[in-house]
Amino acid sequence: MFLLGTIWFVLGAAIGSFLNVVVLRMPKGEPITGYSRCPVCKARLRYSELIPLVSFILLKGKCKNCNTGISWRYPILESVTALLFLGFWLAISPQTLAEYFFLFESLILSSFAVVVFVIDFEHYLILDKLVFPFAVLFLALNLLQDIILNQNFFSAWQGLLGAFFGALPFYLIWAFSKARLMGFGDVKLMLPLGLVLGWPNILAGLFLAVSIGSVFGILLIILGKKTISSALPFGCFLVLGAIIGQLYADSLFSWYLSILGL
Repeated sequence: MFLLGTIWFVLGAAIGSFLNVVVLRMPKGEPITGYSRCPVCKARLRYSELIPLVSFILLKGKCKNCNTGISWRYPILESVTALLFLGFWLAISPQTLAEYFFLFESLILSSFAVVVFVIDFEHYLILDKLVFPFAVLFLALNLLQDIILNQNFFSAWQGLLGAFFGALPFYLIWAFSKARLMGFGDVKLMLPLGLVLGWPNILAGLFLAVSIGSVFGILLIILGKKTISSALPFGCFLVLGAIIGQLYADSLFSWYLSILGL
């Protein structure tokens, strides 16, 4: 158990190291392949300087070549991704092929969510070249799961319904407000999130996103950091809601129905 947990944590940290490259280069339109370099002195980084989490500690948070401080974002993002991989593995504890499919989808969702969160938080951008490939990937995984598990395209239909009904309210808000209340990027983001969560779990993801976003927004207003008309990177809350909803949508529905006495 401990050994497997360590493997999932290390795998997540390694994926997180790659995601650092993605969130740094993709918004600039740079290729995500190629050698890693120090953003200040441009020196090519050696393999010993690229070990997730470990290198940051050994280098004492500074570039070996120019002694410039390394951003804390790198170890934080690696740690978050590692914890997400470990957390999903522990929560799902897969035994059957269907559970392994669910774990695999969840890990892809985690990686996608981390990249979307950081880019939207830093740049207020939700990139088409990120959203659409993952939408196709999640649809393909749904179809593959249905074919292998002989589910008569149940997952695919659930995913398509989730994408449609997830994107529809955001599209209506965007259209009727003429983009004043919401950007079209949030509409497009609901496509991959709806495909992976499916129907009706996407409703739980939306409820969580709106709840978290509302609390965060009110807190910022109280602290004087934002006004009621200030923009928020809502994509951050959408992916947070999706990650939580991926695991706990059923529990959330059961809790809600119990409140209604059903």
